[in-house]
Amino acid sequence: MNDDNVVLGAMLRLARRRIEASTDELLERVGLDRSRIRASLARLDTAGLTERRVSGARLTMTGFAVALALRPKRVQPAQSARGAGRHAA
Repeated sequence: MNDDNVVLGAMLRLARRRIEASTDELLERVGLDRSRIRASLARLDTAGLTERRVSGARLTMTGFAVALALRPKRVQPAQSARGAGRHAA
């Protein structure tokens, strides 16, 4: 499933830029060969996370939600105790 997560993440980034997720576009963005990308797209399509098109694939709403949930979380720096007291009244 790791390949699938990588492909989902790449598709999410492409979708945000409104770029069609063709195999060639995915090849440029992930470290997988063409056959592994196609196999991943087939599994994602079967799971209902993507829709295959002649020009490539796109995330379904479910696929978009899963891709968002799987993306790495950004760690925000903890607010300092000094800064927290300024806003308390």
